[in-house]
Amino acid sequence: MLEELEKGPWPSHVSELKKGRYPIEAYAKGLGQGLSPWFGGSARIRCEFTGFIARRTKDGQQTELHFRIYHPSGQFYRTDELRKLLDFSDKFGLGSVETVGQTGDLVMPIQPELADEAVDELRALGTDLGGTGDTFRDSAACVGPALCEYALFDSLAARDYYFRYPPFYDKLASQPFPFKIKLKFSACPMDCARAAHRADFAFVGFWEGAPEVDQAALRTRSQAGEVSGKDLAARCPGKAIRWKSSTQELSIDGAKCKKSMNCIRQAFPAIKPGPNRKIAFMMGGNSKGRFGPKMAKPVALLDDWKSAGEFMDRLIDYWSDRSPHKDRLGDLLVEEGFQEMVAKFKDCLPVDTAGQMVGAPRIVNSSVLTDQERVTFAAWADAIAREYEG
Repeated sequence: MLEELEKGPWPSHVSELKKGRYPIEAYAKGLGQGLSPWFGGSARIRCEFTGFIARRTKDGQQTELHFRIYHPSGQFYRTDELRKLLDFSDKFGLGSVETVGQTGDLVMPIQPELADEAVDELRALGTDLGGTGDTFRDSAACVGPALCEYALFDSLAARDYYFRYPPFYDKLASQPFPFKIKLKFSACPMDCARAAHRADFAFVGFWEGAPEVDQAALRTRSQAGEVSGKDLAARCPGKAIRWKSSTQELSIDGAKCKKSMNCIRQAFPAIKPGPNRKIAFMMGGNSKGRFGPKMAKPVALLDDWKSAGEFMDRLIDYWSDRSPHKDRLGDLLVEEGFQEMVAKFKDCLPVDTAGQMVGAPRIVNSSVLTDQERVTFAAWADAIAREYEG
């Protein structure tokens, strides 16, 4: 199977793995069995409590230690920094680096016997371990205004701010919480950082009202066959778009607009986000938790990402004091009620909490009900019980 994976005109990952110290025999066993060859392991690193994961092969012949290393915001690396990290991998690691995935950080296999020395050198390079255990995971941001014309706020600056936010920074290297915490920043509703799906606290670029429409530019693109106004109207999830064929004009009802970005992606810059730009602050999203996967729910529309810091800090303290081990923040919101938690700390926010934002998609996962739905279904179940049990 390894020989087959080295054939063909394309680069082979097997050939590349063989160049380093990666345990290729263990990989071959996993391929042959159709199962992972790895079991969880254990490791001890001097003065380190988080940021690494140990594992061993099932036959006990191979061990490996994963370092999770903080990314710069947006994963923008200067080439000299990247070369230093690759040299670091050659010296302490197995010759491979993972830069993708939902961890948010860079993953590097390390030789366990060199771990203590590797930590010191990693810090000398200007970064550190982080992103495992019951602590703050490495926060993630989309590329934002650095590369994207749709960006509605500076997601990179926001991530940098909270990465250094004193109440959070003090807890980066310890594990003081019931479970992990993730912060993610997406500069527009397309949510390239998957903030609404996977973050306990999510910041997503937003605007109030309807998108801006340049009728002349849209008419030009329509006549050139680049954009179909009729198609834009048909595909609008909120049915907010009206296309008048006789005058070649498009109108958008801001009250119905779901901020799906579909019309903007197809017609930009003839259609752009509206001028009244905000940041949708949401909380409670996660893919793993006691009550199953959940989408984040909207708390408020903010003008400044910094204004949510105290709210998050106080809610985290409340969650830490009350939730059992392996309960995510979203599990607490299910147990005690989303609106109740928002009301408890809303004095920390500079604006009135919005709850369900007007014009925003209804953010709720099928396995997790809204507060109103929970009350409705509970009453319905009680009525059925009384009818059948008397």
